[in-house]
Amino acid sequence: MNSKDFRRVKKLADLDLDYQELKEDFSILSSLAANIAGTELSEVNFIDNFTQWTVASTLGGFSQKPREEAICNYTIEEDHHLEIDLAQDERFKNSRYVTQEGYKYYYGIPLKIGDDIAIGTLCVGGKNSEKLNDTQIEQLQLIANQIVKRIQLKFELKLAKEHILRERKLKRQLAHDVRSPLSGISQLVELTDFNDSSKEELGQIIKLIASSAESVLELTDEILNDILIEDELKKSKSVFTFEGLGHKLLNLYRPQAEAKKISFTVDYDSIKREFTGKNLLPLIGNLISNAIKFTAEGGSVRVDLNLTGLKPKDEKISVRVEDTGIGMTSEQIETITQTDTRYRLKSSGANGFGMGLLFVRELTEDLGGTLNIQSEPGKGTEVTIRIPL
Repeated sequence: MNSKDFRRVKKLADLDLDYQELKEDFSILSSLAANIAGTELSEVNFIDNFTQWTVASTLGGFSQKPREEAICNYTIEEDHHLEIDLAQDERFKNSRYVTQEGYKYYYGIPLKIGDDIAIGTLCVGGKNSEKLNDTQIEQLQLIANQIVKRIQLKFELKLAKEHILRERKLKRQLAHDVRSPLSGISQLVELTDFNDSSKEELGQIIKLIASSAESVLELTDEILNDILIEDELKKSKSVFTFEGLGHKLLNLYRPQAEAKKISFTVDYDSIKREFTGKNLLPLIGNLISNAIKFTAEGGSVRVDLNLTGLKPKDEKISVRVEDTGIGMTSEQIETITQTDTRYRLKSSGANGFGMGLLFVRELTEDLGGTLNIQSEPGKGTEVTIRIPL
């Protein structure tokens, strides 16, 4: 993972995409791209540290493959596009795309957020060598731009909903804060005997206070009723239970493990507790992909999801990923847990699982959490992260 890879994976984490849920958003655009190009294949892909996630394809639905096996892995390095005669390219002429599936032509466009961060690709592939004309290329670029805009819109909409939710919570808190003293004033007025004529003037004033208090109480009730809207917003957020998160991780990463004949299990706390899943999928996903990548065939990767902390303010989500892989030296662990991210990115040895775990460390710290690594060469690795609930 180089510095550009690091920024891309970090951007994907910030976008907090659920790849399985993007098929509806991009299936039509993928089909449209194939029709424009006149090709059999069109895909919308997102590429993280280890995996190419195909969220829409003319050949089927959601799928994934190791990043190094994907042609689009080269496209994300380009400024504008990548065009390949597959049968003539030394990198791909002996690949299954050519020898088994019969593809001869590839055209890919990097999907860029900003000027330089390519988070994925729009690509087309054909079984003849005819190149695209200028009009086709221009139209494909328009589709690519539309995909990027939809991703940005989804992200901005999520931020807007979270902002509204924070405002609702603030109003709710304010309502609770003012309700108690105002209720006390109202009760005081109701229980006071105003028959003493010498206190007539004071009684009238207090009655006015009571009237005002009732008006404010009605207003606070209206604010409290906004909790219904808050509940609707909550439904639109990434909310998980431990069971739901466990099933999601199994669905996403079991294919990677099965491809290497690795046993992959996820155990989770049975407690029925909801929590927001912001950045959890990319965070835990990187840990799992990292473990699978450096575990040999026939090995195992296990994930444990638990709730820790005796008091609500101390509650944390604990994620432990244990593998039977190649393990790490104490020096490697120290480099990951102690070295400044920017320095590590500039160093010549910035690659492999070290960089993957460095990304996990940075994202964990961004969420106010902690990371712990236990490992020995040849004896596997255990990584535990704890994030405040």
